Amino acid sequence: MLKKVLLLVTSVSLAVAGCSSEPEVLVGYENPEQAVVAWFGGIDGGSPVDASRAVHAESLALILGIENGLDSNRIAHYLNEGVPLDVQATYWASFAEGFVEFAARPISTLNVGASERFAAEGVEFASVPVSGGLGGESIIITRMRDDGSWEVDLIASLGDGFIQLLAIEYDELPGDEAGERVRQAYVEIVVPSLWAAMDDGRFGDMFARTALALIDRIDAEASELS
Repeated sequence: MLKKVLLLVTSVSLAVAGCSSEPEVLVGYENPEQAVVAWFGGIDGGSPVDASRAVHAESLALILGIENGLDSNRIAHYLNEGVPLDVQATYWASFAEGFVEFAARPISTLNVGASERFAAEGVEFASVPVSGGLGGESIIITRMRDDGSWEVDLIASLGDGFIQLLAIEYDELPGDEAGERVRQAYVEIVVPSLWAAMDDGRFGDMFARTALALIDRIDAEASELS
């Protein structure tokens, strides 16, 4: 289903900055719509490299790790080193097949609408409507990178499908180095993404209640450690 989406981003060149002879390169796309369109193309094109370039890397590591029931050591490794290419390839191929089975059409045939930008926890996000599938209109939430480019945020986009797993994973994190690395990702990545999903307001009250409870636990534990 559309909520099980993962994404693509290719590099885009900017004007030469200052006296440098080399152009600055955007990691993501120039606008949210381009990021979503490119992600759709990467999924259907069977290119795990392209698909993963469209995604916020730590969001991908968390979602893929949690969905597959990986332990904190493996998730921490994915956060630090990136998701191995063979794991990416399996995930993207499975998603492409699952989407066609659900929607009876490739994901790249969906229509991408105009984005609406907003901020959450000091991070710039944008909601991008997509339509044409069996479930009517859905939303992909993109995140602005430090260089001003855009990429898909999996935590925010798939939040209602993963909120329970996110909460369970957090409560079961050990007190070792790997557990602390994953906790750091919850503070820096998950909390802003959940606020973005709630600000968009399309996931409903149950999602909001669960997300707020998880955010409260994360913030309380972070305060104790600071």
